[in-house]
Amino acid sequence: MCRISNAEPNDVDAIFALITELEEMQFDKKQFTTVYNENLQNPNVFYFVARMNEKAVGFASLHMQKLLHHTANIAEIQELVVTKHYQGNGIGKLLFDEIKKVAISENCLQLEVCCNKKRVDSHTFYELQDMKSNHYKFSLPIKNIIAKNDHTV
Repeated sequence: MCRISNAEPNDVDAIFALITELEEMQFDKKQFTTVYNENLQNPNVFYFVARMNEKAVGFASLHMQKLLHHTANIAEIQELVVTKHYQGNGIGKLLFDEIKKVAISENCLQLEVCCNKKRVDSHTFYELQDMKSNHYKFSLPIKNIIAKNDHTV
């Protein structure tokens, strides 16, 4: 049976592995641990771990902020991942339901998520949770700005 709990400092290694799987890239473990521990102390960040037989098999993070253009508290899913071997067993939905509970209890106006275009299965998952795709997200890595400015000098 799957159990959802708040993430603890000693979950960092398991969550590091899950985020590495989600992003399909390696992160600097020391930097990751620093950010992880800082966010555990942030009252506007919520981390949840899904466990099967005490093994971490899923993770979700929720970040909240008050936005002027909503004049309200908005909850945004930053990460939601279930390791491949355990996908399709309702674990993602359990994590999503836990996030919804927090968004409701914190009086959020809405719950948002940005999702990489290549994650088609994730798009379907969020649509099955009654989420609607009604925004675009644009991003610009700061290193690109710096590199461009270095060439224009």
